[in-house]
Amino acid sequence: MKTRTLQALALVSAGFVVGLGAANLPRAVAASENSTNDLSQKKFLVSIDEVKQNFVFGEEFSGVYKREVVLSDGSKRTIELTPMVHNGMRVVEFKDTGGHTYMGLNGTTTNGTLMVQLRDVEQMRAQLAAEGWPGK
Repeated sequence: MKTRTLQALALVSAGFVVGLGAANLPRAVAASENSTNDLSQKKFLVSIDEVKQNFVFGEEFSGVYKREVVLSDGSKRTIELTPMVHNGMRVVEFKDTGGHTYMGLNGTTTNGTLMVQLRDVEQMRAQLAAEGWPGK
């Protein structure tokens, strides 16, 4: 159990650090010339976690992402993520079994014991390249 707790803590910490790094990048690095306004083609990594277990880790998607998970208490949650422009902002619509909100393209949202984390693949790769990591 301590290993799971440490893994969850490491994941949250890594997400926080990557988010801080991405937030502090100059606009010229964060926005590439070949970026598209068609958010349905944009690639994301999604991780879905419960405090007690990991459902999805770093699964890449574009367009609409939908998954049903069964929590450790037996309850079922349906997660739906849809990248879009809402009120002039590029966001991801987040539906969670009756709940509805919006999150940033590089965001983490919790609802009870469920945590959903997104990473914009294009921005992540640009940041890694800027830090000297080899490209794909």
